[in-house]
Amino acid sequence: MTGCIFCRIIAGELPSYKVYEDEKVLVILDKYPASKGHLLVITKEHHRGLHQTPPHLAVYAFAVAAAIAKYYKEKLLVPGVNVLNNDGSAAGQVIFHTHIHVIPRWTRTGPVFHGRTEIRRDEAMEVLNMLSTVPAFVRDYLERAFSPTVAQDAS
Repeated sequence: MTGCIFCRIIAGELPSYKVYEDEKVLVILDKYPASKGHLLVITKEHHRGLHQTPPHLAVYAFAVAAAIAKYYKEKLLVPGVNVLNNDGSAAGQVIFHTHIHVIPRWTRTGPVFHGRTEIRRDEAMEVLNMLSTVPAFVRDYLERAFSPTVAQDAS
């Protein structure tokens, strides 16, 4: 979709601060973060919203979001993390391409899910440095989550 901002970011036509990428998803810093480290897990396939996303891809994207939430909680000792998806304009969706917000909550705050100021380059670089081991962590999490042994144990 040529007009979709996320499709353009995935295609490399627009800049972003990448945290993680594989064949199914791209994880970037939110341009208008609600908190330091606010990330977006974006499906590489264009689907207008979660309700139109194939189940296998939705599950995968949420597994990536769960891995990042686990990283925030266990590695960075963040007290809380919001993991959410807005599906439809009535739910607050602004960009109509499936994506999941992962918002670390360093302190107790109200229900603020989008920031009002654009992320500064120095803050982005600080967050990218803070998350430098996320790719290996996510790959390990996904490998364990989707391994045949784990699937057999769950049945």
